[in-house]
Amino acid sequence: MANTTWNPSDKSANVTLTGSNLIATASSPTGWVRAIDKQASGKYYWEVTATTFTQTSSAVGLAGIIADLTQNISNPASSFKTCGVIRSGVFFVEGNSTGISFGAIVSGTVICIAVDLSARLMWIRLGAAGNWNNSASANPATATGGVSIYLGGGIAAYPFFIPNLASEQAAANFGDTAFAGAVPSGFTSGFTAGAVIPTNELLTQAALEQWGSGTPVMQMTQAAVEMWGNTQVVNPLMIATQLAVEMWAPVASASITPVQARAMILA
Repeated sequence: MANTTWNPSDKSANVTLTGSNLIATASSPTGWVRAIDKQASGKYYWEVTATTFTQTSSAVGLAGIIADLTQNISNPASSFKTCGVIRSGVFFVEGNSTGISFGAIVSGTVICIAVDLSARLMWIRLGAAGNWNNSASANPATATGGVSIYLGGGIAAYPFFIPNLASEQAAANFGDTAFAGAVPSGFTSGFTAGAVIPTNELLTQAALEQWGSGTPVMQMTQAAVEMWGNTQVVNPLMIATQLAVEMWAPVASASITPVQARAMILA
């Protein structure tokens, strides 16, 4: 089965891709690149070699499609739908430290990543012999010691690299060559290409990600979008209902009373 690569169409202009789009190099700060392919379920293992890693906030990990990769993943205010490790060695999820720190990642280190997207759990180790999540008891093969992440469970995740300094470079191994470390039992060897995600999940991915951030309009319309995206023929009533609830969410939280808001929906 084919494996993914970095995406020439989903990167900053200052990042150059070489080596069959597996090596990403920044010409200036701040850069970013996502992989071509996404996965929303299943277990995957891949490695990224931090060829040149010198800037504290340079990072590798997983991101959602709407994640703003121009921002540091250690910033809770701007790091939306990301999980990974920065060069200082801290493991972050949604901009918050998990409390796991590996110590500074030196250039040449192989960063090993295992993720169970169905269970929404992630493990990282530095080098083939490193401890998963810096714990001797953590083990992806037995689903122990994993860090809970938001991505997965139907919400698609993409591998990413953020080089925050000129000349920062990372080489991804998504499974086309031999890995430095052993693939955990039960995990796919590599981050495979060609994931097929149902139409309604594709339509609702952005809605779900926005919903998780607490956007009222998206919370109100999640069910509507799922039903709409899952129909072969668009139901005019669904379109009218979707528009109505989008109007209801902001209005109901303003000066109009709940009775008036509900009346607008019924109308």
